[in-house]
Amino acid sequence: MIEPKDQMVGVGAMAHAPVLLVPGQAIREPTLIWSKILMAVLFILISIGMVNLYSAASGTNLFWSQLKNLALACTAFYICGWIISPRFYNTYAYWIFGAVCVQLILVDIIGGISMGAQRWLKIGPIVFQPSELAKIAVSIVVAKYFYTSRLANPYTLRDLFPLAAVVGVAFVLIFAQPDLGTAGVCAMIMACQLSFIRINGKSLVLVAIGGFTVVLAAWFFILRDYQKLRVLNLINPDMDSSHTGYNALQSFIAIGSGKFLGKGFMAGTQTQLQFLPARHTDFIFAVFSEEHGFLGTTVLFVLFVTLIYMGIAIAKNGKDVFSSLLAVGMTGIIFVSFVINTAMVLGLFPVVGVPLPFFSYGGTAMIVFCSAMGILVSIERESLDLFRKASPFQRKAASGRQARRKP
Repeated sequence: MIEPKDQMVGVGAMAHAPVLLVPGQAIREPTLIWSKILMAVLFILISIGMVNLYSAASGTNLFWSQLKNLALACTAFYICGWIISPRFYNTYAYWIFGAVCVQLILVDIIGGISMGAQRWLKIGPIVFQPSELAKIAVSIVVAKYFYTSRLANPYTLRDLFPLAAVVGVAFVLIFAQPDLGTAGVCAMIMACQLSFIRINGKSLVLVAIGGFTVVLAAWFFILRDYQKLRVLNLINPDMDSSHTGYNALQSFIAIGSGKFLGKGFMAGTQTQLQFLPARHTDFIFAVFSEEHGFLGTTVLFVLFVTLIYMGIAIAKNGKDVFSSLLAVGMTGIIFVSFVINTAMVLGLFPVVGVPLPFFSYGGTAMIVFCSAMGILVSIERESLDLFRKASPFQRKAASGRQARRKP
Protein backbone atom coordinates (compact mmCIF):
# COMPACT_ATOMS: atom_id res chain seq x y z
CA MET A 1 0.00 0.00 0.00
CA ILE A 2 1.06 3.57 -0.63
CA GLU A 3 0.45 5.86 2.30
CA PRO A 4 -0.71 9.42 1.60
CA LYS A 5 2.73 10.81 2.28
CA ASP A 6 5.68 11.84 0.19
CA GLN A 7 7.22 8.39 0.58
CA MET A 8 5.95 4.84 0.13
CA VAL A 9 5.74 2.54 3.13
CA GLY A 10 9.16 1.04 3.66
CA VAL A 11 10.88 3.51 1.40
CA GLY A 12 13.99 4.97 2.90
CA ALA A 13 16.21 1.92 2.77
CA MET A 14 17.83 3.41 -0.28
CA ALA A 15 19.58 6.71 0.24
CA HIS A 16 18.63 9.54 -2.08
CA ALA A 17 21.84 11.53 -1.81
CA PRO A 18 23.96 11.83 -4.97
CA VAL A 19 26.95 10.30 -3.13
CA LEU A 20 26.72 7.18 -0.97
CA LEU A 21 28.90 6.75 2.11
CA VAL A 22 29.80 3.19 3.09
CA PRO A 23 31.59 2.66 6.45
CA GLY A 24 35.16 1.58 5.93
CA GLN A 25 35.07 2.25 2.19
CA ALA A 26 35.81 5.16 -0.08
CA ILE A 27 33.11 7.51 -1.29
CA ARG A 28 31.33 6.02 -4.28
CA GLU A 29 28.78 7.25 -6.77
CA PRO A 30 25.26 5.75 -6.69
CA THR A 31 24.65 2.86 -9.06
CA LEU A 32 21.49 2.28 -11.04
CA ILE A 33 21.35 -1.41 -10.17
CA TRP A 34 17.69 -1.97 -11.02
CA SER A 35 17.88 0.08 -14.21
CA LYS A 36 20.99 -1.78 -15.38
CA ILE A 37 19.27 -5.14 -14.97
CA LEU A 38 16.14 -3.71 -16.62
CA MET A 39 18.14 -2.47 -19.62
CA ALA A 40 19.93 -5.81 -19.99
CA VAL A 41 16.63 -7.73 -19.99
CA LEU A 42 15.09 -5.15 -22.32
CA PHE A 43 17.93 -5.59 -24.81
CA ILE A 44 17.50 -9.38 -24.73
CA LEU A 45 13.72 -9.16 -25.21
CA ILE A 46 13.98 -6.72 -28.09
CA SER A 47 16.63 -8.88 -29.78
CA ILE A 48 14.53 -12.03 -29.43
CA GLY A 49 11.45 -10.13 -30.53
CA MET A 50 13.07 -8.83 -33.71
CA VAL A 51 14.40 -12.27 -34.63
CA ASN A 52 10.94 -13.74 -34.01
CA LEU A 53 9.31 -11.02 -36.11
CA TYR A 54 11.70 -11.81 -38.97
CA SER A 55 10.39 -15.36 -38.94
CA ALA A 56 6.75 -14.30 -38.54
CA ALA A 57 7.03 -11.83 -41.42
CA SER A 58 9.19 -14.22 -43.51
CA GLY A 59 11.78 -11.49 -43.87
CA THR A 60 9.42 -9.16 -45.73
CA ASN A 61 9.24 -5.36 -45.56
CA LEU A 62 7.38 -5.59 -42.24
CA PHE A 63 10.61 -6.57 -40.52
CA TRP A 64 12.64 -3.74 -42.06
CA SER A 65 9.87 -1.30 -41.26
CA GLN A 66 9.96 -2.45 -37.64
CA LEU A 67 13.70 -1.81 -37.56
CA LYS A 68 12.96 1.84 -38.36
CA ASN A 69 10.33 1.86 -35.63
CA LEU A 70 12.87 0.38 -33.24
CA ALA A 71 15.30 3.21 -33.96
CA LEU A 72 12.61 5.73 -32.98
CA ALA A 73 11.74 3.65 -29.92
CA CYS A 74 15.37 3.59 -28.75
CA THR A 75 15.51 7.36 -29.17
CA ALA A 76 12.35 7.70 -27.09
CA PHE A 77 13.85 5.38 -24.47
CA TYR A 78 16.92 7.60 -24.15
CA ILE A 79 14.92 10.84 -24.03
CA CYS A 80 12.52 9.51 -21.39
CA GLY A 81 15.34 7.98 -19.35
CA TRP A 82 18.06 10.63 -19.43
CA ILE A 83 16.59 13.91 -20.71
CA ILE A 84 13.10 14.24 -19.19
CA SER A 85 12.82 14.21 -15.41
CA PRO A 86 9.77 12.69 -13.67
CA ARG A 87 9.13 16.20 -12.34
CA PHE A 88 8.13 17.18 -15.89
CA TYR A 89 5.33 14.60 -15.96
CA ASN A 90 4.22 15.71 -12.50
CA THR A 91 4.03 19.37 -13.53
CA TYR A 92 2.28 18.84 -16.86
CA ALA A 93 0.27 15.68 -16.09
CA TYR A 94 -3.15 17.07 -16.98
CA TRP A 95 -1.79 18.87 -20.04
CA ILE A 96 -0.31 15.61 -21.32
CA PHE A 97 -3.56 13.76 -20.68
CA GLY A 98 -5.58 16.53 -22.35
CA ALA A 99 -3.33 16.50 -25.42
CA VAL A 100 -3.81 12.75 -25.82
CA CYS A 101 -7.59 13.12 -25.42
CA VAL A 102 -7.60 15.76 -28.18
CA GLN A 103 -5.80 13.29 -30.43
CA LEU A 104 -8.36 10.61 -29.58
CA ILE A 105 -11.16 13.00 -30.51
CA LEU A 106 -9.44 13.72 -33.84
CA VAL A 107 -9.16 9.99 -34.45
CA ASP A 108 -12.90 9.56 -33.92
CA ILE A 109 -13.53 12.40 -36.41
CA ILE A 110 -10.88 12.16 -39.12
CA GLY A 111 -8.87 9.07 -38.19
CA GLY A 112 -7.78 6.49 -40.73
CA ILE A 113 -9.91 3.35 -41.05
CA SER A 114 -8.41 -0.10 -41.42
CA MET A 115 -10.12 -3.50 -41.01
CA GLY A 116 -13.30 -1.83 -39.74
CA ALA A 117 -11.57 0.18 -36.99
CA GLN A 118 -10.81 3.90 -36.89
CA ARG A 119 -7.68 4.05 -34.73
CA TRP A 120 -4.93 5.87 -36.62
CA LEU A 121 -4.10 9.54 -36.98
CA LYS A 122 -2.03 10.87 -39.86
CA ILE A 123 -0.04 14.10 -39.59
CA GLY A 124 1.92 14.55 -42.80
CA PRO A 125 4.07 11.45 -43.34
CA ILE A 126 3.60 10.35 -39.71
CA VAL A 127 0.94 7.76 -38.92
CA PHE A 128 0.43 6.77 -35.27
CA GLN A 129 -2.14 5.31 -32.88
CA PRO A 130 -3.10 7.75 -30.08
CA SER A 131 -4.83 5.02 -28.07
CA GLU A 132 -1.40 3.53 -27.38
CA LEU A 133 -0.21 6.89 -26.05
CA ALA A 134 -3.24 6.91 -23.75
CA LYS A 135 -1.66 4.09 -21.71
CA ILE A 136 1.14 6.40 -20.58
CA ALA A 137 -1.19 9.38 -20.20
CA VAL A 138 -3.54 7.43 -17.92
CA SER A 139 -0.62 6.28 -15.76
CA ILE A 140 0.62 9.85 -15.40
CA VAL A 141 -2.75 11.36 -14.50
CA VAL A 142 -3.50 8.64 -11.90
CA ALA A 143 -0.12 9.21 -10.25
CA LYS A 144 -0.71 12.97 -10.28
CA TYR A 145 -4.14 12.62 -8.68
CA PHE A 146 -2.90 10.68 -5.67
CA TYR A 147 0.16 12.91 -5.35
CA THR A 148 -2.04 15.97 -4.92
CA SER A 149 -4.86 14.43 -2.85
CA ARG A 150 -2.88 12.64 -0.06
CA LEU A 151 -5.77 11.72 2.20
CA ALA A 152 -5.02 10.50 5.72
CA ASN A 153 -7.88 7.97 5.66
CA PRO A 154 -8.54 5.23 3.10
CA TYR A 155 -10.05 6.52 -0.15
CA THR A 156 -13.79 6.18 -0.70
CA LEU A 157 -15.83 6.10 -3.89
CA ARG A 158 -16.53 9.81 -3.49
CA ASP A 159 -12.79 10.49 -3.36
CA LEU A 160 -12.11 8.34 -6.42
CA PHE A 161 -15.00 9.62 -8.54
CA PRO A 162 -13.11 12.62 -10.04
CA LEU A 163 -10.28 10.32 -11.11
CA ALA A 164 -12.71 7.78 -12.58
CA ALA A 165 -14.45 10.56 -14.50
CA VAL A 166 -11.17 11.83 -15.99
CA VAL A 167 -9.91 8.39 -17.00
CA GLY A 168 -13.42 7.51 -18.20
CA VAL A 169 -13.12 10.19 -20.88
CA ALA A 170 -10.15 8.39 -22.44
CA PHE A 171 -11.89 5.01 -22.04
CA VAL A 172 -15.00 6.18 -23.90
CA LEU A 173 -13.01 7.81 -26.70
CA ILE A 174 -10.94 4.65 -27.25
CA PHE A 175 -13.96 2.34 -26.98
CA ALA A 176 -15.72 4.38 -29.70
CA GLN A 177 -13.02 3.61 -32.29
CA PRO A 178 -13.91 0.70 -31.58
CA ASP A 179 -10.97 -0.64 -29.56
CA LEU A 180 -12.26 -2.46 -26.52
CA GLY A 181 -8.90 -4.16 -25.97
CA THR A 182 -6.85 -0.98 -25.55
CA ALA A 183 -9.63 0.70 -23.55
CA GLY A 184 -9.63 -2.27 -21.20
CA VAL A 185 -5.84 -2.16 -20.92
CA CYS A 186 -6.02 1.50 -19.82
CA ALA A 187 -8.58 0.58 -17.16
CA MET A 188 -6.42 -2.32 -15.96
CA ILE A 189 -3.32 -0.10 -15.76
CA MET A 190 -5.26 2.22 -13.47
CA ALA A 191 -6.37 -0.81 -11.45
CA CYS A 192 -2.70 -1.82 -11.03
CA GLN A 193 -1.96 1.60 -9.58
CA LEU A 194 -5.05 1.54 -7.37
CA SER A 195 -3.92 -1.79 -5.91
CA PHE A 196 -1.13 0.11 -4.15
CA ILE A 197 -3.55 2.63 -2.62
CA ARG A 198 -5.51 2.25 0.62
CA ILE A 199 -9.18 2.05 -0.39
CA ASN A 200 -12.15 1.72 1.94
CA GLY A 201 -13.40 -1.88 2.16
CA LYS A 202 -17.04 -0.91 1.65
CA SER A 203 -16.06 1.02 -1.46
CA LEU A 204 -14.32 -2.04 -2.87
CA VAL A 205 -17.50 -4.11 -2.43
CA LEU A 206 -19.55 -1.41 -4.15
CA VAL A 207 -17.03 -1.26 -7.00
CA ALA A 208 -17.26 -5.04 -7.46
CA ILE A 209 -21.06 -4.91 -7.57
CA GLY A 210 -20.99 -1.93 -9.91
CA GLY A 211 -18.48 -3.62 -12.17
CA PHE A 212 -20.62 -6.73 -12.44
CA THR A 213 -23.64 -4.57 -13.30
CA VAL A 214 -21.69 -2.71 -15.98
CA VAL A 215 -20.53 -5.99 -17.53
CA LEU A 216 -24.11 -7.24 -17.75
CA ALA A 217 -25.32 -3.95 -19.23
CA ALA A 218 -22.45 -3.96 -21.74
CA TRP A 219 -23.28 -7.51 -22.83
CA PHE A 220 -26.92 -6.73 -23.60
CA PHE A 221 -26.75 -3.11 -24.78
CA ILE A 222 -23.21 -2.08 -25.77
CA LEU A 223 -21.09 -4.95 -27.13
CA ARG A 224 -21.39 -5.68 -30.83
CA ASP A 225 -22.14 -9.14 -32.17
CA TYR A 226 -18.54 -9.90 -33.16
CA GLN A 227 -17.35 -8.89 -29.68
CA LYS A 228 -19.88 -11.25 -28.08
CA LEU A 229 -18.74 -14.05 -30.37
CA ARG A 230 -15.16 -13.58 -29.17
CA VAL A 231 -16.30 -14.20 -25.61
CA LEU A 232 -18.40 -17.21 -26.58
CA ASN A 233 -15.51 -18.68 -28.58
CA LEU A 234 -13.43 -18.52 -25.44
CA ILE A 235 -15.83 -21.05 -23.91
CA ASN A 236 -16.16 -23.16 -27.04
CA PRO A 237 -13.58 -22.47 -29.82
CA ASP A 238 -15.26 -25.07 -32.07
CA MET A 239 -18.52 -23.12 -32.07
CA ASP A 240 -17.48 -21.10 -35.15
CA SER A 241 -14.24 -22.74 -36.19
CA SER A 242 -14.21 -21.31 -39.71
CA HIS A 243 -14.78 -17.68 -38.75
CA THR A 244 -14.56 -16.09 -35.28
CA GLY A 245 -12.99 -19.18 -33.70
CA TYR A 246 -10.46 -19.74 -36.48
CA ASN A 247 -7.69 -17.60 -34.96
CA ALA A 248 -7.79 -19.31 -31.58
CA LEU A 249 -7.84 -22.83 -33.05
CA GLN A 250 -4.86 -22.16 -35.33
CA SER A 251 -3.03 -20.68 -32.36
CA PHE A 252 -3.65 -23.84 -30.32
CA ILE A 253 -2.29 -25.98 -33.16
CA ALA A 254 0.84 -23.83 -33.48
CA ILE A 255 1.61 -23.87 -29.76
CA GLY A 256 0.93 -27.59 -29.39
CA SER A 257 3.07 -28.53 -32.37
CA GLY A 258 6.07 -26.82 -30.78
CA LYS A 259 6.17 -29.47 -28.02
CA PHE A 260 9.19 -29.19 -25.67
CA LEU A 261 12.04 -27.90 -27.85
CA GLY A 262 10.13 -26.42 -30.77
CA LYS A 263 10.52 -26.89 -34.51
CA GLY A 264 13.37 -24.43 -34.93
CA PHE A 265 13.81 -20.95 -36.38
CA MET A 266 11.61 -20.39 -39.46
CA ALA A 267 10.62 -24.07 -39.38
CA GLY A 268 7.12 -23.68 -37.94
CA THR A 269 4.57 -25.03 -40.38
CA GLN A 270 1.62 -23.02 -39.06
CA THR A 271 3.66 -19.85 -39.44
CA GLN A 272 5.54 -20.41 -42.69
CA LEU A 273 2.55 -21.94 -44.48
CA GLN A 274 0.49 -18.94 -43.29
CA PHE A 275 -2.21 -20.89 -41.50
CA LEU A 276 -1.72 -18.75 -38.40
CA PRO A 277 -3.52 -15.39 -38.78
CA ALA A 278 -2.16 -12.08 -37.50
CA ARG A 279 1.13 -13.90 -36.90
CA HIS A 280 3.17 -10.68 -36.89
CA THR A 281 0.87 -8.80 -34.47
CA ASP A 282 -1.67 -10.33 -32.08
CA PHE A 283 -0.57 -13.99 -32.43
CA ILE A 284 3.19 -13.54 -32.61
CA PHE A 285 3.55 -15.39 -29.29
CA ALA A 286 2.21 -18.51 -31.04
CA VAL A 287 5.00 -18.13 -33.61
CA PHE A 288 7.61 -18.14 -30.86
CA SER A 289 6.00 -21.10 -29.09
CA GLU A 290 5.87 -23.17 -32.27
CA GLU A 291 9.52 -22.55 -33.10
CA HIS A 292 11.03 -22.72 -29.60
CA GLY A 293 8.62 -24.97 -27.72
CA PHE A 294 7.88 -25.13 -24.02
CA LEU A 295 11.53 -24.53 -23.08
CA GLY A 296 11.83 -21.32 -25.06
CA THR A 297 8.46 -20.12 -23.83
CA THR A 298 9.55 -20.69 -20.23
CA VAL A 299 12.68 -18.58 -20.80
CA LEU A 300 10.53 -15.84 -22.30
CA PHE A 301 8.22 -15.86 -19.28
CA VAL A 302 11.23 -15.61 -16.94
CA LEU A 303 12.52 -12.59 -18.86
CA PHE A 304 9.20 -10.76 -18.65
CA VAL A 305 8.78 -11.60 -14.96
CA THR A 306 12.28 -10.23 -14.32
CA LEU A 307 11.44 -7.03 -16.20
CA ILE A 308 8.25 -6.58 -14.19
CA TYR A 309 10.08 -7.25 -10.92
CA MET A 310 12.64 -4.57 -11.79
CA GLY A 311 9.80 -2.11 -12.35
CA ILE A 312 8.28 -2.88 -8.94
CA ALA A 313 11.71 -2.54 -7.30
CA ILE A 314 12.11 0.90 -8.86
CA ALA A 315 8.61 1.84 -7.68
CA LYS A 316 9.44 0.74 -4.14
CA ASN A 317 12.38 3.13 -4.05
CA GLY A 318 10.56 6.04 -5.68
CA LYS A 319 11.31 9.49 -4.32
CA ASP A 320 7.66 10.37 -3.67
CA VAL A 321 4.13 9.09 -4.22
CA PHE A 322 4.03 10.38 -7.79
CA SER A 323 7.26 8.66 -8.81
CA SER A 324 6.26 5.39 -7.14
CA LEU A 325 2.79 5.27 -8.69
CA LEU A 326 4.15 6.33 -12.06
CA ALA A 327 6.63 3.45 -11.89
CA VAL A 328 3.77 1.09 -11.05
CA GLY A 329 1.86 2.43 -14.04
CA MET A 330 4.79 1.98 -16.43
CA THR A 331 5.30 -1.55 -15.13
CA GLY A 332 1.56 -2.14 -15.45
CA ILE A 333 1.72 -1.28 -19.16
CA ILE A 334 4.12 -4.18 -19.73
CA PHE A 335 2.43 -6.51 -17.24
CA VAL A 336 -1.14 -6.07 -18.50
CA SER A 337 -0.15 -6.25 -22.19
CA PHE A 338 1.95 -9.38 -21.63
CA VAL A 339 -0.69 -11.18 -19.57
CA ILE A 340 -3.59 -10.37 -21.90
CA ASN A 341 -1.71 -11.24 -25.10
CA THR A 342 -0.36 -14.56 -23.84
CA ALA A 343 -3.67 -15.48 -22.20
CA MET A 344 -5.47 -14.66 -25.46
CA VAL A 345 -3.13 -16.87 -27.49
CA LEU A 346 -3.43 -19.69 -24.95
CA GLY A 347 -7.24 -19.53 -25.05
CA LEU A 348 -7.62 -18.11 -21.55
CA PHE A 349 -8.89 -14.69 -22.66
CA PRO A 350 -11.09 -13.43 -25.52
CA VAL A 351 -9.28 -12.45 -28.71
CA VAL A 352 -8.54 -8.71 -28.53
CA GLY A 353 -6.03 -6.50 -30.30
CA VAL A 354 -3.41 -6.20 -27.54
CA PRO A 355 0.22 -6.43 -28.75
CA LEU A 356 2.91 -8.49 -27.07
CA PRO A 357 5.52 -6.01 -25.75
CA PHE A 358 8.70 -5.82 -27.88
CA PHE A 359 7.47 -8.63 -30.15
CA SER A 360 4.36 -7.53 -32.06
CA TYR A 361 4.73 -5.37 -35.14
CA GLY A 362 3.67 -1.77 -34.64
CA GLY A 363 5.53 1.52 -34.42
CA THR A 364 3.44 3.34 -31.83
CA ALA A 365 3.27 0.32 -29.53
CA MET A 366 7.05 -0.23 -29.67
CA ILE A 367 7.68 3.45 -28.92
CA VAL A 368 5.24 3.38 -25.99
CA PHE A 369 6.76 0.23 -24.47
CA CYS A 370 10.31 1.58 -24.76
CA SER A 371 9.22 4.98 -23.44
CA ALA A 372 7.68 3.26 -20.41
CA MET A 373 11.00 1.55 -19.74
CA GLY A 374 12.81 4.85 -20.16
CA ILE A 375 10.51 6.49 -17.62
CA LEU A 376 11.35 3.72 -15.15
CA VAL A 377 15.05 4.50 -15.61
CA SER A 378 14.37 8.21 -15.08
CA ILE A 379 12.48 7.44 -11.85
CA GLU A 380 15.45 5.56 -10.41
CA ARG A 381 17.81 8.32 -11.56
CA GLU A 382 15.54 10.85 -9.85
CA SER A 383 15.53 8.79 -6.64
CA LEU A 384 19.34 9.07 -6.63
CA ASP A 385 19.22 12.81 -7.43
CA LEU A 386 21.10 12.25 -10.68
CA PHE A 387 18.86 14.71 -12.51
CA ARG A 388 20.16 17.48 -10.23
CA LYS A 389 23.63 17.23 -11.69
CA ALA A 390 23.97 20.04 -14.19
CA SER A 391 24.62 19.18 -17.80
CA PRO A 392 27.62 20.69 -19.65
CA PHE A 393 25.31 23.27 -21.23
CA GLN A 394 23.91 24.24 -17.83
CA ARG A 395 27.42 24.55 -16.36
CA LYS A 396 28.48 26.80 -19.22
CA ALA A 397 25.42 29.00 -18.77
CA ALA A 398 26.05 29.21 -15.02
CA SER A 399 29.69 30.15 -15.50
CA GLY A 400 28.67 32.80 -18.02
CA ARG A 401 26.26 34.36 -15.54
CA GLN A 402 28.95 34.40 -12.86
CA ALA A 403 31.37 36.06 -15.25
CA ARG A 404 28.89 38.83 -16.01
CA ARG A 405 28.41 39.52 -12.30
CA LYS A 406 32.14 40.20 -11.78
CA PRO A 407 33.09 43.94 -11.75
